[in-house]
Amino acid sequence: MNTDRHVLDSDRVGRLLFRLSFPSIIGMLVMASYNIADSVFIGHGVGPAGLAAVMICFPIQFLGGAMSIMAGIGGSSVISRSLGAGDVDRAERALGATSTFSLTVGLIMLVVPMVFIDELLSLFGASEAILPHARDYLSVILFGMPFQMFGMAGNHMARAEGRARIAMTSLLISAILNIILDPVFIFVFGWGVWGAAAATVISQFTMFVWIFGYFSSGRGGLRIKARFLIPRPSLLREITAIGLSEFTRMAAGSLSMVLINAALIRWGGDLHVAVYGVIHRGLSFFFMPMMGIAQGFQPILGYNYGAGRIRQARTAVSLALVSATLLAFCAFLTTQIFPARIFAIFTTDRTLILEGTRAMRIITGAFFFIGFQMVGSAMFQALGKARPAFILSLSRQVLLLIPFVLLLPALLRSTDGVWLAFPLADSLSFFVTLFFFRREMRDSLTAEAAPA
Repeated sequence: MNTDRHVLDSDRVGRLLFRLSFPSIIGMLVMASYNIADSVFIGHGVGPAGLAAVMICFPIQFLGGAMSIMAGIGGSSVISRSLGAGDVDRAERALGATSTFSLTVGLIMLVVPMVFIDELLSLFGASEAILPHARDYLSVILFGMPFQMFGMAGNHMARAEGRARIAMTSLLISAILNIILDPVFIFVFGWGVWGAAAATVISQFTMFVWIFGYFSSGRGGLRIKARFLIPRPSLLREITAIGLSEFTRMAAGSLSMVLINAALIRWGGDLHVAVYGVIHRGLSFFFMPMMGIAQGFQPILGYNYGAGRIRQARTAVSLALVSATLLAFCAFLTTQIFPARIFAIFTTDRTLILEGTRAMRIITGAFFFIGFQMVGSAMFQALGKARPAFILSLSRQVLLLIPFVLLLPALLRSTDGVWLAFPLADSLSFFVTLFFFRREMRDSLTAEAAPA
């Protein structure tokens, strides 16, 4: 038996969680860093108009990321549970199906938006001042969609077999390259937002080459095999059903960005779109460590649940919850105490900094709830419980945040309504997650054996 393939088979859950989560946290922070680097260089090299343009384009990028994460989470859930049950053949079928799905959808995400690029940007709220910047950025960034989707899904699958360092390394190489190319393309060559997009696409292609090479070479426990690249319909349905919850959450996030941008333009202006762009990128640095914990704990929970090891599964849940909640509280304190310093990293525009400081404090008013929400949703994905995972993914973005964004600005007749929508949605979503979480811990994670 190959011990590398069964690295998840350990009773030392805390150490295993650290071993898988730490590289994931580093990788996610690195990924956040090159998103932040894009905004920093654009903010100083182009100005608020460039920041607003990138934010207008971001819903399309976010939708592509949602599709890749749907494939990655669904495929990794099947892989980790299959490895826990000793079914390597099924794990490799899931790897092949996820690879085909991510590349195919990535090509669709390249072609369709490119055909309707001006219409999409106008629909997303691009004003005449920022439309040229947005067109320059999006016309380049779309070429990275297939590489981004396969790379992100591949990182999930590497973590599913206990190879978190492979995922971390692919993100690290990609991010370092992007951070190096950004200032060269923007300041040396003078390419503006076009240069920032080109740097991102090159870095995404590098990540694709790295992760594809890993799974093609057979260096890990699983390998991409040609006969598994045509997926079985039943397996593809299982992958998409499990990943659908995360896709719904992120797709709703994409829709909410469009609605938020529209509300900000109506009740404020391009400056407020730039404010939201900086906050969104800045908060990603705090979200990513919590996502790293969730991603590190998912294969542990899925493997132990698939093997009927309920005590270890409960320990993984408890440790992940405590860790993510502590990180969320630290993020809350940081954004409440130092918002002006965070904004000063991105811009020297005093008006942008003043408005952004106030907005960030409001938006992060209930940020300490985020860690519990992320781990709670990840738990249902790892267990293969598609329905509650789907409901939880809807709760914050669709059932709460979007209605608040539509109603509150009209009631308050200012951008304050947009900013207040976030802490209200976070608070109510916490209680929805708590309800499902307690029921699942009582019903599925109490017996000494669980269904594989």
